[in-house]
Amino acid sequence: MKKFLFSFLIGAITLTAFNSCTKEYNTYETVPSITMVYERNANQWQTFSSKDKYLDLSVPELTNYYVRQGIVGLAISFDGENTYNTIPATIEGIAYSFDYTSGSVRIYAQDPIYDDNVTITVPAKIFIKVSLTEADFVE
Repeated sequence: MKKFLFSFLIGAITLTAFNSCTKEYNTYETVPSITMVYERNANQWQTFSSKDKYLDLSVPELTNYYVRQGIVGLAISFDGENTYNTIPATIEGIAYSFDYTSGSVRIYAQDPIYDDNVTITVPAKIFIKVSLTEADFVE
């Protein structure tokens, strides 16, 4: 009889514990993003000096909204889009960075230590992925 009461007590506690659990479902709003890919060749880069080169991209989708509130991300690929590196980054001794304004992005390729004996050689072909993401701005 004691075993039966003990088993009944354990069963009642188990049922109470499982019935008191509630499932919560977290729902997340997806934030819209758009991505554009550009292909550029080495002859399209402009030169500031032997240590500085830049590349201008026309990005009409980059509106004032993204400049003031959204998120702008850039990644570059040197191997035909098999892999991408987000920038800013230093890759094979060249520091890549970017800035942007409404309608355009400028990518920089620079000597990271500005050594007088270094000349920047940009890749023969580069793929640039520009991603624009909407964001909730909080003041």
